[in-house]
Amino acid sequence: MWTALLLLASHAAAAPGAVPVASKDPPVRVWFNSDGNYAFLDRAKVYAKSAQDAYLIVLRSDGAGRVRVLFPLEPQDDQRITGGKKYELKSRGGREAFVADDTSGQGTVLAAISESPFRIDHFTQNGRWDTRALSNPRVREDAESGLLELVQRMKAPAQRFDYDVATYVVSEQYARDLYPDPYAGLGWWGYDPWWGYGRGVGAGLWLRSWDFYGHPRGWRRW
Repeated sequence: MWTALLLLASHAAAAPGAVPVASKDPPVRVWFNSDGNYAFLDRAKVYAKSAQDAYLIVLRSDGAGRVRVLFPLEPQDDQRITGGKKYELKSRGGREAFVADDTSGQGTVLAAISESPFRIDHFTQNGRWDTRALSNPRVREDAESGLLELVQRMKAPAQRFDYDVATYVVSEQYARDLYPDPYAGLGWWGYDPWWGYGRGVGAGLWLRSWDFYGHPRGWRRW
């Protein structure tokens, strides 16, 4: 009798597990390195991932409302991506996706996927992306809505798509924390072309220097 009861209890406990569990992964996801926090002129890495095989288009709007296509890099490149695979979006020369040069302090990236290719003929010229065709005044007012309008114009009438949006910040405070002035509190005031006026030894220009790979390596006086 006890054996029968134990068997019934084990079957009851296992029953909920027989129901398929929906995946927690969103249809599409886009994100940045450094949690989207950048110093001015940092090189930003952008990643995208789809839950299933799909066609992908990724747009970026900067703080001035200018729109660029991050993926596909060229209009003739394949839009098709593999589900479950993480993609790092590259710029020309295999470099990071873009340079964080937004003087307004922030920008937006939108990634959209669909089961069929996006129609991009009206956004190209001479085999390259046409920046004039990608311009949309609404992007300045509401970046997400403006980018969505562009994606709507790229799809067929009955075509459906999913999308994800992420914003990044170009922060002076973040840059100060990341690259502190080693001469703070010493000497004369010197001109700092990145932050305005700041402490330095003597009077002169303090410029940020970069290594061969484009990574910041500190400050250098000119």
